[in-house]
Parts: sequence; C-alpha cells; structure tokens
Amino acid sequence: MDEFEELAAETGESVTEAAELPEEPGIAAEGTAAAEDTADMAAVQDQPSGNDTAQETPAEEAAPEESSTDEAETESPGPGEPVRGTAYSDPFFNIPPVLGAMNGLDRETFWQEVADVRPRRRRPSAAVVILAVLMLIVMVFAFITAINGRGWLIKLINGGKNFEFTLPAADKPQLESSKYQADGRYTIEGLTEAVSQSVVALEIYSSKPALLPSSQGSGIIMTEDGYIVTNAHVVEDAAKIKVVLYNREEFSASVVGSDEATDIAVIKIGAGGLQPAEYGNSDQVALGEDVVAIGSPAGFYGSVTKGIISGLDRLIKVESFSMPMHCIQVDAAINPGNSGGALFNMWGQVIGITSSKLSSTKYDGIGFAISINDARPVIERLLALGYIADRPLIGISFYPISEETAVMAQSKAGLLIAEIKEDCDIANTELAEGDIITSINGKPVSSTDDVKALLDTMVPGETVTSHVYRPNEDGTGTEFDITYKLARDEGSFVPKEG
Repeated sequence: MDEFEELAAETGESVTEAAELPEEPGIAAEGTAAAEDTADMAAVQDQPSGNDTAQETPAEEAAPEESSTDEAETESPGPGEPVRGTAYSDPFFNIPPVLGAMNGLDRETFWQEVADVRPRRRRPSAAVVILAVLMLIVMVFAFITAINGRGWLIKLINGGKNFEFTLPAADKPQLESSKYQADGRYTIEGLTEAVSQSVVALEIYSSKPALLPSSQGSGIIMTEDGYIVTNAHVVEDAAKIKVVLYNREEFSASVVGSDEATDIAVIKIGAGGLQPAEYGNSDQVALGEDVVAIGSPAGFYGSVTKGIISGLDRLIKVESFSMPMHCIQVDAAINPGNSGGALFNMWGQVIGITSSKLSSTKYDGIGFAISINDARPVIERLLALGYIADRPLIGISFYPISEETAVMAQSKAGLLIAEIKEDCDIANTELAEGDIITSINGKPVSSTDDVKALLDTMVPGETVTSHVYRPNEDGTGTEFDITYKLARDEGSFVPKEG
C-alpha cells in the first residue's frame, strides 16, 4: 500500500474517489445533460419487468442513506479551515483531497507556496561574463589576423604597415624519390615542382584606369600571409600592381617599402596560405654550381631556365652613386620580366634575386642576381620601416685602385673619382674628377668593401675628413685634405598612402 492509499484510508475515502476531480461548470452541465438523454433512451428501449422493479426497489431505497452519510463527511469547511475530504477546484488548477489531507492546504496557502517556488531567471556570474568577453576578444584578434596578416597590431600602433621581421626559412617539400638526385639534390623537374608555387608574376600599371600593364616583373613569396620581395625598379612609379600566383589567381598589391640603391622592394597582397620560399646562404655557393632561375620574362608566367654559377662576389652598382651590391653571375637567361624572380640552388633554396637591370645588354650569357645575404638585411629593414633609415652617402662614383695597379701606374692606391654628386656637401670641396681619395678619417681605402665598412659605422650629417692625391701630368702629385658632411642616401622612400 503506498502513501496515497494510506491517506485515503485515514480520511475514509477510496483512492479512486480521492483522485476524482470536479469539472468546470459548463462542461459538467453538458455532460449531465448528455448522460440524462442517454439514460432516457436506454429506459425506453429496455423496459424492466415488474418483478425486476420490485427487486431493485430495496437497493434504491438504501441509496439515500449512503448519500446522506457522504454529504455529512464532505461538508465544506469554514473560512481559514484546511480542506479535508473534498476536491478543491480552481479555474486553472485542481487540488486532490488526498494532497489537501497530507499538508492541510487551503486555497490561500497553496497558491502562496506555488508563487514562492516559481522558477526565476538566473543572472550570469561575473566570471562567466569575463570569460565570454575574453573569448570574443580572441576571436576578433584571430579574424583580423587572418585578414590583415601578422604584425597588424604593430602596424596600427605605428600608423603604417611595417613590423619587425626575420626572413623565414621554410621546410623543404617532400617529393617522390624520382625527383631527387643520388646526393639528395633536386632534379630540374623535381625542383620546379617543389618551388614554383613560391614565385609570382607582377603586372605594373602606370595609371589607374589603364586596362593593359605598362611593364611586368616577378616576385618571391616570403610569408604565408602575402609579403613578397621583388626589385625596386619593377615597382617604380607604379600606380597599381597586380600579382598573379602560379594557379593564375590575381591579387592587388601595395608597396611596403622600396630601396632604389639596392634595387630591392617589398610588396603585400591580401592572401593567406601561400607557400613561402626557403632562403639559403649565398656565401656557400660554389663556382660552377648548377642553378635554376624562375620568373616571368615577356609575360610568360613561371618560365624556368637552367645554368651554372659563372662568377661570385661581382660588385654591381644599381645607381651611379649608390654602394655596389655583391651579385652572383650566372649564364642562365635573365630577361626583362625575370627581374625580382628567384635564383635557386639545386636544394630548392633561394640564393639570389634576379635583376635584368644588372644584366649585360652587350654580351650574351651574362646575367646577375643580388646575393640573398646582401638582400636579407635590406628586406628586414624595409619590413620594419618601409625604407632604409640613416644610411649615409659620400656622393661620389669611383673606381677602386689597388696597390699593384698604383705601382704600375706610378700613382697611389685609393678611390679614383669618376663623378661627384652635385647636391652633396662633398661637391663644395676642392675634390675634382680624376683625384684619388687615399684615406677617410685616417683609414686607408682602396676597395668598395673598405668604403662599406666605414660607412656602416657612420650616420648622415657626420663630418669626415678625406686625404686626396691629385696626379700631375709630369708624374708628380699634389696631396691635400678635404672636410665635408655625409649626405643622406635618398635611394629609399616611404610609400605614400592613397
């Protein structure tokens, strides 16, 4: 026997009677009328016999006594008294008499308890709110990084698009064994398959409404989020730059920084998931080593040419008064459109940036690529600032005269002046073309490397003193000192917005 049956026994009611609930007045009236109609029809169809009527009469007479007993037991309580033994009915809720008997509930008490336990909305705690805000901030940062690439926060703070950066080195792609030579180097076919995705084509438009490019070039992908290195002369005076990937996807590019003195520029496209090239050590290159150049000469995207290293440490000037760059000489074809492309060793590493501007136009089979070791610090400074800051310039174009040559010519070793830059302070001294600068600040100079080493320790505006030897026609010479201020190398520029 369960709890409901025990309570029903105590109150003198059966479980069935306790569970019966009164119906709403309208519904009860309809039910009663329907029951009476049914009873009348049954009475007409089945007329009982006289004996049956007589036999049922005692039972009918006994019924009123039972009814009177029930009415006495279920008499309505007074105000404030608990409901016991009856089914309390509310328009929206029914209280079975058994439950009333359990707790002694009356109407007022019951509805008060219902209101007390009504579910209420829980306010989130402070920790939950803080966690949600942090998650939202992380998602916003991740979204902005995916769109604008790494370093966007520094760019925002600096008001530009530059950031500190170290030229990355990517892992070598793994290909099937047939694409490698016995010593682990790539075959030409294997190298092309492994690295061609890292080289892009550039189309330069000199005016924004132009439908056709005015010139073309190439570039090398540095980062997955769209930073690309190329030649400065490729993007010079460009109103619009279009980059074409290996799969012919096209993107608009902006100039991050450019340095005409070294012929190196960095551009950026809004793309992600790119394959950056792996950059090697050009100091480890050997004379006669096989190399491959990939670029887009004459607009033929992804053209591959093969050659060998014909010369090392070729000092080539991009501009008349700029410091010469260490270049790699190759016999691979370097044509207009190859500029800014990659020179690969057979390990799939970039060892140079090809430049048709440095290549010979008078001789066949002579091409040049800026060594990656010379280009690396320039690239990193362009990414950080957009230009090469505080690079000093003497303002002369010269030929280096070695000790051996000087002895043969009965002259002095030093820098034979070929040209003087008129807007530099050195032009205001006694120095003239044909003179030889033998020392700068007391240190002998007779090679380009000597001059570079000195300038690396100086800044624009610094005052220096040079000793000059001027040869005379009779074989003698005149010596004197000149004092001047170093100029600022304007070979770089800060790209203007808009």
